[in-house]
Amino acid sequence: MMTDELRMRAITSLEIGVNAPEREAVADTGKGGRVLLVDDRPSSYERLAPVLADEHSVDVEPNPAEALFHAAEGNYDLLIVSLGLENFDGLRLCSQARSLERTRSVPILAIADADNNARLLRGLEIGVNDYLLRPVDKNELLARARTQIRKRRYTDHLRDNVQNSIEMAITDALTGLHNRRYMETHLATLAEQAATRAKPLALMMLDIDYFKSINDNHGHDAGDDVLREFAVRIRKSIRGIDLACRYGGEEFVIVMPETDLHVAGMVAERLRRSIAGEPFAIEKGAKKLEVGRGHRRRPQARRSGALSRQERWP
Repeated sequence: MMTDELRMRAITSLEIGVNAPEREAVADTGKGGRVLLVDDRPSSYERLAPVLADEHSVDVEPNPAEALFHAAEGNYDLLIVSLGLENFDGLRLCSQARSLERTRSVPILAIADADNNARLLRGLEIGVNDYLLRPVDKNELLARARTQIRKRRYTDHLRDNVQNSIEMAITDALTGLHNRRYMETHLATLAEQAATRAKPLALMMLDIDYFKSINDNHGHDAGDDVLREFAVRIRKSIRGIDLACRYGGEEFVIVMPETDLHVAGMVAERLRRSIAGEPFAIEKGAKKLEVGRGHRRRPQARRSGALSRQERWP
């Protein structure tokens, strides 16, 4: 089902002319993975490790007490755990791997004796993905390892796509700042928190004067260069907790929690000087363009409860 979903997305992407990462996921063979084999019996791991090494990079951990740390640090695609460990409970190790954040999504392939059905059932209940019974067949071991590694990679692709979709939905593609949709949602929460805690909240609106003339005289690519650099200078002038957004066109908004009108005015003036004090590079640095050196407008302020508003136009 996961493969079908990825293939459908890949075909759709190709139809609209987009080279999507799902194509690579569908074509993945499941080989070339990083595998950690946890087994404390030399007669066992000395036979299994060379088989796996034909297709994967294999590490053997004969000390079960160190296996979880090894797994967390190794960025593995597959854990193969013997349930017949002599001085350690293999099921406990599997359970710990499932509860640890860094190994939670790593597939687990258990190896058990044929008469260990009860432990196998328990292993499946706690999150073991697949199992093999001794004596282990070489081809079956490789096939099941490939399947689990492919599934891990498919899952990673889907997770990355969801994350990218979320970021695209709340981020302005040109400047990398948050977009208006995100600001309008987030601002309401910040205003509510400020009112509840009786803390000031400053909101600064910025607009680039005569921006249309930049597009008219130098082209829209130059205008895009200015907007991108404008966003960079905004980031350098505000704190990590402040929210910077592109409101639309050449308009920007900065929301500053726990900031009163006086401090917001100082930040606005610092940002205005940053914009006006250094030319903007356009045409890949070939030209320099003065931005924001025109008439300086006086700040306007309004207060409403815990929410302050400070406006300056660089």
